[in-house]
Amino acid sequence: MQRGIVRGVMALTPRRPHLVVNGYPVDEGNAIEMLRGAVARYPGTVRWLVPEVAEAREVLEAAGADPDRRVEIVAHRSFAGLWWFATAEVSMFTHGVFGNPGRVPRKTMVNLWHGGGFKGHIMSDERGRPTISSDYLVASTRKFGEARARECRLPAGGLLVTGNPRIDQFERSDAAALDRLGIDRSRPFVLWMPTFRRNKGRGLTAGWSDVAGEAPPDVNAVMAGCVDLLAREYGLAVVVKPHPQDAESRAIPGAVVVTNEDLRAAGVQLYELIGAASGLLTDYSSVWIDFLALDRPIAFVVPDLEGYTAGRGFDPPDALDWLPGPTLADEADIRAFAEDVRDGGDASRARRREVAVEVGHVAGPGVADRILDELDARGVFAQPLLPRRTPDA
Repeated sequence: MQRGIVRGVMALTPRRPHLVVNGYPVDEGNAIEMLRGAVARYPGTVRWLVPEVAEAREVLEAAGADPDRRVEIVAHRSFAGLWWFATAEVSMFTHGVFGNPGRVPRKTMVNLWHGGGFKGHIMSDERGRPTISSDYLVASTRKFGEARARECRLPAGGLLVTGNPRIDQFERSDAAALDRLGIDRSRPFVLWMPTFRRNKGRGLTAGWSDVAGEAPPDVNAVMAGCVDLLAREYGLAVVVKPHPQDAESRAIPGAVVVTNEDLRAAGVQLYELIGAASGLLTDYSSVWIDFLALDRPIAFVVPDLEGYTAGRGFDPPDALDWLPGPTLADEADIRAFAEDVRDGGDASRARRREVAVEVGHVAGPGVADRILDELDARGVFAQPLLPRRTPDA
């Protein structure tokens, strides 16, 4: 019902020259970087819809994304928030907003999303019905972007294979930030970023499990052995960044755990942390796609692969044939990964490049600018954008 009401409001209200951004969580990288790009180039008003205004201002200032305080921060769940969303000439979001209303003429909706990987049913329900509608969808690979476009029944020409704007944060990785997070800078670190198996839910949404079966293998137990070997024999630190919706703890003895709250308290953006890692351990998360831009070793910890395949599954079906690194099945695999990290990723570089070509990976700096330029070329803005920022600006 909410979707229909909001869509009706959008259809009946005028189109105004302002741009609205909404992301989850409040410091989600794609949303922050689009705000950064918009305040530099969008001639109209930029508004950010958030749960808590004061908290959002702190996040924006810590990120340095709004030096001239152009962003007007508005409470998401308010009549003002609904009005600005409904009348915006362009709205951008990472998870849908106001019940995910359908498209209407004259108002452009851009789905930034927050990943773009190969999990099944990312943008559709189990019956194949779209759960998020938009005019444009941002993707970092042609292969996975096209799969998501099919799921949400994106209009022809709506797929923007530009890369995720959050990778612009790689260039702002700062060694001092590691100190604030309690990470030892004297040795390289590997970042473990697992997705959730059991989602703890949020708001009115109940939690769920993506793994079929009653007792899937213990991922933490596998990682405990991995952390011990990496530290004891190779001198590598391991930093764990849990998924904010993970219902299970990912604390591993000997590893440093960094949560969203820790990042916020330290004034560090997630992708600034990722950009400092010498290697990545992950699973069904899409983070490896972004990490490809760094050309560093990637490996996968998936002892519950059978259960995940039978549960949520993958789209496209051949996704697992195109992983850019090994799955860690035994000690020999862990040792090979550790040696590759120590040697700067030379052993796995050819594979990463092969995968990048197969999936149609797009990387490179200035992603937010690319997205704005693509939209401008399609005539979605009432006034032309300001020129791109120069490096010295």
